[in-house]
Formats: sequence, structure tokens, C-alpha cells
Amino acid sequence: MEPTMIIDSHTHAFPDKVAPAAVEALQTAYGAVPVLLPTIDNLLRHMDEAGVDKSVVCPVATRPEQVRSINRWILELPRDRLIPFGALHPHCDDSDAQIRRLLDGGIQGIKFQPFFQGFTLAEPAAEALFEAIADQFLLVMHAGDEIIPIPDIEPIPQRLAALAERHPYVRLVIAHMGGYQLWDDVEQHLVGRSVYLDTCYAVGHGPDGQMRRIIEAHGADRIVWGSDFPWESQSGAVANLRALGLPAEQEQAILGGNLLRALGGSTDG
Repeated sequence: MEPTMIIDSHTHAFPDKVAPAAVEALQTAYGAVPVLLPTIDNLLRHMDEAGVDKSVVCPVATRPEQVRSINRWILELPRDRLIPFGALHPHCDDSDAQIRRLLDGGIQGIKFQPFFQGFTLAEPAAEALFEAIADQFLLVMHAGDEIIPIPDIEPIPQRLAALAERHPYVRLVIAHMGGYQLWDDVEQHLVGRSVYLDTCYAVGHGPDGQMRRIIEAHGADRIVWGSDFPWESQSGAVANLRALGLPAEQEQAILGGNLLRALGGSTDG
């Protein structure tokens, strides 16, 4: 079987000047320890060491006023080995202009994190933004709890299933295998739906048997591999997936082929 490109669907990186403060804030909130300071140079070196061909960079605008500057930086990133996704916020006053800016710049996806961004999935501003996004981007959505448990988790599998029903054209990639630490609910509410699940900080952290069961029931063609760098090493995340003992064809598809297909066969925008 021809080897496929290994594409990390879920990494985080920051401008050099911002990275130390960003990591400190995230470490306090999440309780995770980064494997490296998440700068672009460190991510690229890490990819070389792990044998990863390309990585999606997932930014999150925690405040509406951050959207423009984050997207300015994202649009300047090199595209040879990086697949930069954009930032949007339901409470930003020029989301339509930002969507056009990202599309014109060849950006293929958006990342949302409701807990950090301070919105709920069904609030009117979020509903309007999802309607505007439609099928124009892949929409990566954080799902489930954190290492340090948070109260009143917003993106739970039940709400994400309802979101998928309300917006059937939105191309959802639901992180952490549908909901970190909520995998029983994932099996009940998300498995089998027309959404992608990513493996980041789930495979290797949840029960292997349950991860295999979710993959089999949901369909390996709708699973994409991610590391959640800098919170887990890419080599470790690859090893965690391979430890599941999936058929080689499924494993290779999850490691890159499925995401490439979701991006329309091109990572260049």
C-alpha cells in the first residue's frame, strides 16, 4: 500500500512574542504541560522529528477584538507545511468581512472553543455565524471537558448533535473524539452522524476498546488524526493511534487521507 501523507489536523501555535503568555494562561486553565513552547519554528522542528508532513494550525480568538490581528498573522503563515485555519468570534461586529477575508486568502477552516470564547452553541449570535459559515469552511469545535474539570460544559455531545441537525451544511470536525471524557455520550448522540471526529487528546487517553468501538461504529472514513500540540507530542499521538491495531488502510486514512479529502484534495487553499 502506498504510504499517505501524515497530516496533523489539530495543533496550536502562536507568534513568538505571544507564545509564553499564551502557554501560561492555557496551562493554568487546562492543567496540561506543553512539550515545547508553541512557536511556528518549534512546531516545524517537532514535525520533522515526528515525520509529520503537514499540520493544521488552529487559532482561537478568545475576545472579539482579537479576530482581526489573529487572522492577519494566520494569513502570513507559510503554506508549504502548514495549513492555517482562521479565527472568528460570534460577538465580532464584522464577521461577514472576516469570512470574506479568510476565503480570499485561501483559508479552509475555523476553530471554535466555546468555553474560552464565552459563547453558547445555540445563542442567536452563534447561530447567525454558523449560518454565515455554512459549508465554506471546515469547522473544528472543541468538545467535552478539560483536564481540570470545568463547570457547565457547553460543547457536550448532545448539544453538538443538535447543532449538526440545525445546520446540516456546516462541515463539523468535533475534537477529542466528540467530547473529552464524555465518550459514553459520544456513542449515544454523535456516532453515525455526518460529522468528523478528531483523535486529539482522546486516543491514548480514553479506553482503547472504546476508541476502537467509536471508530468502527462511526466509520473510519470520518475520523481524522490530531495531536493537540503542544499539549501532546506528535510522535506520541501517532503511537497512540497505531496502538489501537486498526487495519492498515484505516490507519493511513485517519493519519492523513481523510483530512485531505475533507479539504477537497488540496491543502493549499
